Amino acid sequence: MAVHETPTASAAAAADETPPAVEIIASPVPWADKEERLLSLFRSIAAHAEKHEPGCTRYLIYVHPSTSPSSPGRRDLENQGTRLRGSKIEIVERYTTPAAFEEHTRSEPFRALVQALGEEELLSEDPGTIEESMVRVVAGFE
Repeated sequence: MAVHETPTASAAAAADETPPAVEIIASPVPWADKEERLLSLFRSIAAHAEKHEPGCTRYLIYVHPSTSPSSPGRRDLENQGTRLRGSKIEIVERYTTPAAFEEHTRSEPFRALVQALGEEELLSEDPGTIEESMVRVVAGFE
């Protein structure tokens, strides 16, 4: 997962040695028949983080509807026996410190995701190639 220092966190870190925030965008693409399983794992992580991880200040799950298995033409491919890729999923996360992110990676729901990725064929690509991005906030508000 990518680690990013936000501009405000960088300034604070320079002033009082506050650790930088961690911001992550992950973009897995499951197999269409495994999409709900993967989403259920991410929902479990989000619920746990909201309730038990005060250092996690954002955990959003987006699904790109334009890549949905119900999109025109996809049903024909499925009827021909072609295994379909599912919708592109975007997970947007923010942790107040690197330690908060490390705590997140030790949570039971996160470990369950890692285990499922290793044991089940959830992704249409190698789990090591999930697009994860270091992001830098340039404008906006929360």
